[in-house]
Amino acid sequence: MMKLERNIVLSAIIYMAVYMPCFFYFGYMAKTQDDFEWIILFHVIGMLLNLAALILTFRDLYIRSFPAENEKLTWCLLILWTGGIGWLVYVFKYALKPRVK
Repeated sequence: MMKLERNIVLSAIIYMAVYMPCFFYFGYMAKTQDDFEWIILFHVIGMLLNLAALILTFRDLYIRSFPAENEKLTWCLLILWTGGIGWLVYVFKYALKPRVK
């Protein structure tokens, strides 16, 4: 991944790590409709950031060369079927490392 792509993916991971506890805390403490609108705004921002990170991850998966023939398909299915866990494993195992051509 290039530097900008790597920063977007890392920002998405940091956002999830910080946002989830805040979402549950502020969601529990919210009393008025305005409090919920504030939470929804940050939720939408996080969804867009994570969608961009997922698209960049699939782009990296498409461009990256693997030694095994079916490894790209395996990683694609793993990311899609396991959700965030498969995505995190791929990001830390391959996506943050430079591609070898």
